Amino acid sequence: MSFTLFFVVVSLGWLIILGLEKVGKLPAERHAIILLFKTERFKGFIDRVARFKRFWKVFGSAGIVFGILGMVLVVITMLLAAYSTYIGRKPVEGAMFVIPGVTIPFWYGIIALITVLVVHEFAHGILARREGISIKSMGAILVTIIPIGAFVEPDEEELEAAARGPRMRVYSAGPFANMVVAIFSLVLIIAFSGFLFNAQVVEIDGVVEGSPAFGVLEEGMVLEEINGLAIQSPKDFVKATVELEPDKDVTIKTDRGTFTITSTTRVNYPDRGYIGIFVTSPFNGVVQEYIYGILYWIFLLNQGIGLINMAPLHLGIAATDGHHILRDVLSKIGIKGAEKATMAVSKTVTFVLLLVLVGPLFSSYFGV
Repeated sequence: MSFTLFFVVVSLGWLIILGLEKVGKLPAERHAIILLFKTERFKGFIDRVARFKRFWKVFGSAGIVFGILGMVLVVITMLLAAYSTYIGRKPVEGAMFVIPGVTIPFWYGIIALITVLVVHEFAHGILARREGISIKSMGAILVTIIPIGAFVEPDEEELEAAARGPRMRVYSAGPFANMVVAIFSLVLIIAFSGFLFNAQVVEIDGVVEGSPAFGVLEEGMVLEEINGLAIQSPKDFVKATVELEPDKDVTIKTDRGTFTITSTTRVNYPDRGYIGIFVTSPFNGVVQEYIYGILYWIFLLNQGIGLINMAPLHLGIAATDGHHILRDVLSKIGIKGAEKATMAVSKTVTFVLLLVLVGPLFSSYFGV
């Protein structure tokens, strides 16, 4: 997938929107290419789920603890990433904007984003109702037909008037629910790994550039033997490579022929050999590949976006849940001017995050 697909989908969506608007059947507020859908249909469902008050209180309270710890972890990680990028001159890979079809796979990304938004906002709504706070409406935000956000709109006056504990439970529920879904997805991948993967086959998943294997072995080759040891599972591969010595010939038999390469020294283990390949077990079929792709991206986006929401960030017109949690924490411990202090921290962390996101671009184009 590429930016071309993203552009085509957005353009087709735009044409559909213009057509619906022309005939007066567009069920949303339009702001340029941004659509805002509002509804009250699911309020009854949220009320029914919120009736399990004891469970949701425990869930929300656990969310507060997790949110505060997550906030500290994310801020420290951002600071270390910024230090690594601009002082250590080693840009951090993995920090990126989430754009389906551009930075992440299109369909997997869309499905995963929908789970992130639905889980996050419904959790906010459920905890709000559990604490007796009214919900005005809920809805979704789209760029033409691509979802980029969702919301549950609680009564702001009631939310601000609530006690600090209930209010923090409402704010922390969204990112905590995302983390729970991420963990559940990972558990499913591990639990059903036998169904998803053929563990009796070991396939080369990547070759490190500049390593002894580079230019000799290729991605997709199936390993059969290493120095005469049969490779019939990932455990066999680990056993064979652990026994390698540096500066020795290594004979590797694959489904595409037999190759001999000379190992080098492993950086962290000078007495062990290194050949420079990553391996995996192939999928058992196309269906298994799709299932894994969906679960993997649900895991990745829920944990990534959930953690970012725990960070205190202020984006001008909106703030993360972490911003609101930090404000209540500072107020709880008696910090004078907690609102101003929270704003200062959030804007600083937002600036650091932007530095981390654009760091790889500076590295590529300006040699940072």
